[in-house]
Amino acid sequence: MIIDEIRNKENSTRVQKAAQKFQQGQWTNWDTAIQKSLTWNDIWHIVPLRISFLIRSVYDLLPSNANLVRWGKKVDPICPLCQGRQTKQHILSSCKAALSQGRHT
Repeated sequence: MIIDEIRNKENSTRVQKAAQKFQQGQWTNWDTAIQKSLTWNDIWHIVPLRISFLIRSVYDLLPSNANLVRWGKKVDPICPLCQGRQTKQHILSSCKAALSQGRHT
C-alpha cells in the first residue's frame, strides 16, 4: 500500500509538471477529445507521411508562422491570406480567407 501511495503521488507530480509546460503538456488537455479505436492493422495501412502529419499536428510541431517565429526561423507570425496570427488551429480550421476560397478539402 505504501509503494502504491508513493507511486500515485509521483505520477500526480509528473502530470502537474507536464501540464505546466506548453508543448509537453498538450496531452493533458485530451479529456474532451473524440475517442477512436485504432488497431495495429489500421496504423500499418496508413500512409507514412499522413502518420507524420497527424503526430506533428497533435503536438503542434507543424511549421506554422507562429512556430517558425518561436523557433527563430521567421520574424512575423502573420497569415499571408487574412493577416491573422498563423497558428496550427488557424491553418487547419479557422482561416476565414482559406475557408471562403475553398482551400480546405
